[in-house]
Amino acid sequence: MKLVKPQKISASQLSPQEGLSVVGAFAMVEDALTELMGAMQIDGITVKAKYNAFWVFAKTKIRFFKPVVWGEECQITAWISSMTVARLFVDVALKNGQGEYVLYARVEMCVLDIATQKIKKISSVGVRQDMLCPDEIPLQPFEICPAKQPELKLCEQVTVRSTNIDHSLHTNNVEYLRFVVNTYSVEQLARRAVREVEAVYVSQSHEGDVLSVLKGSCGNVDVIMLQNSARPVLLASVKLDPSP
Repeated sequence: MKLVKPQKISASQLSPQEGLSVVGAFAMVEDALTELMGAMQIDGITVKAKYNAFWVFAKTKIRFFKPVVWGEECQITAWISSMTVARLFVDVALKNGQGEYVLYARVEMCVLDIATQKIKKISSVGVRQDMLCPDEIPLQPFEICPAKQPELKLCEQVTVRSTNIDHSLHTNNVEYLRFVVNTYSVEQLARRAVREVEAVYVSQSHEGDVLSVLKGSCGNVDVIMLQNSARPVLLASVKLDPSP
């Protein structure tokens, strides 16, 4: 099955530059993915109720191609592109009214048993091979983490609050990206557009956890790590336009 629907850029998804923000894009991808899985009855709410399990994001990668502005009418497409015994890969593409790619995302997911917190086979929560769709987007998986990791320095500490928590009672993946993007000023984002983002979700965090936000740069790629005490929670890399 493939989800294909109109998508209009809303005010809540805008950046200060009046285009689709990075956080807005991650939320849009999450919404499209969730709607797709809901139509197939393998969404998080259903999986929790029927199988006492929950989905977690392992990785998200987004590549940005063209800017879009408030009210612009686009088309969003989401589909399961591949799967393994324990992993599900969902691709999401957004095109503008001219049929040009605005963004392309790939999300890697796994499902955990609520009681044991251990990874389950995705087939145990209703995922089937016939849910797969051929990959029609001519883009390969991409890795943007620099080969040489830069030195990471503490930017700030943030406390996970109730509004950061989702129905699985851990920090929502989009909220982590909010913490990442907050390491940039409005001026920095205006001068250098974000071109690619990769997020690796290493472990969970919960309400009340205090996360250290560390950041370093290597050329036009920034690496941001979130830690809970000394335990990594998220590793993200952000590729920006070169400095003017």
